[in-house]
Amino acid sequence: MTPPDELRYPLHDHTLPNGLRVVINPEHHAPVVAVNLWYGVGSRDEEPGLTGLAHLFEHVMFQGSEHVASGEHFDLLQAAGATGNATTWFDRTNYF
Repeated sequence: MTPPDELRYPLHDHTLPNGLRVVINPEHHAPVVAVNLWYGVGSRDEEPGLTGLAHLFEHVMFQGSEHVASGEHFDLLQAAGATGNATTWFDRTNYF
């Protein structure tokens, strides 16, 4: 069954030379950009008795880096008009 025209939207699926898969869905009617980064790691990858590590690393990703000081990640996003969050599940961790 083919969806009606109003439900169809273009998806462009690319794999970069470094292996990163990028899926783009352009929508030119709204001046908004959404980024959703998925990692194929979650609670399924944890050892019995050593749970919660995937969720811990979800939070560690926001704690700074070589180019962003500790605690500044969300301040920089918000200063540019963005919001950010993350979730962890059985088979993935995603940042958006």
